[in-house]
Amino acid sequence: MFPTILKIGGLHIYSYGVMLFISFVLGIAVVEHRAKKFGVDPKKVTDLALWVLVAVVVGSRLFYVAFHWQEFSHDLIGIVAFWRGGLAGLMFYGGFLGGIIAGVLFIRFNKLPVRKLMDAVAPAIVLGEGFTRIGCFLNGCCFGQPTCSPFGLVFPPNSPAGATFPGQPIHPTQLYSSAAGFIMFLFALVLERRRLKPGVLSAILLIVYSLFRFGIDFVRYYEDSANLWGNQIVALCLTAVGVALLVLFLRWPAKGTSASTSSGTRRSVRA
Repeated sequence: MFPTILKIGGLHIYSYGVMLFISFVLGIAVVEHRAKKFGVDPKKVTDLALWVLVAVVVGSRLFYVAFHWQEFSHDLIGIVAFWRGGLAGLMFYGGFLGGIIAGVLFIRFNKLPVRKLMDAVAPAIVLGEGFTRIGCFLNGCCFGQPTCSPFGLVFPPNSPAGATFPGQPIHPTQLYSSAAGFIMFLFALVLERRRLKPGVLSAILLIVYSLFRFGIDFVRYYEDSANLWGNQIVALCLTAVGVALLVLFLRWPAKGTSASTSSGTRRSVRA
């Protein structure tokens, strides 16, 4: 593994941080490009991305601290020491929830079209997942359980995965997640050609990702069962939210649809 890409004196450039940076840069570029298609000001998207970036990092860290409190109970300063461990002390769900909260608040404050913006952003999120999980693989974290399948990999002993299971092939769950992110991104691009109602694309991606995460956790290694079940519960809750949003968006007409339909009906009657 390559947890550290470059060392310059006391400065360490970590592979996870680099891949996280790449995912954000590409994500912002993708959303800005898609924003024009959905009638959203690209400049607003850039501002939104900055707010979400901060919220994702803070949320990821707080979620990790909550599930690994024993590591910080006697070292409170370590809670804000993001540089320790090569940014490995972060959890996706925390960043995901933090990003959603920040995004919703920003959208509400700036009165942006929520459903259209959701559809513009959702594919970029799963694309970012694809790149970020490569960083997890290079760092050797977020690894799977021992396996006899041909997909099993033996991690170096100096990585978290190799130290936990020395010399044993384990599921490279980071690569599974990365592949899933890229596949879902392509799936989203194909799906949106069907001219879906606003918000439907993002709801479908939320359901698909949550179900994938629920499934992959069965082969992923966790320090204790509390972490596993905590993530499973979050995945099921997000799936339920996605289903509820999907039903709501399919039944709830987009803004302006009702008015245009009513106007067309009146013209028909007059004719």
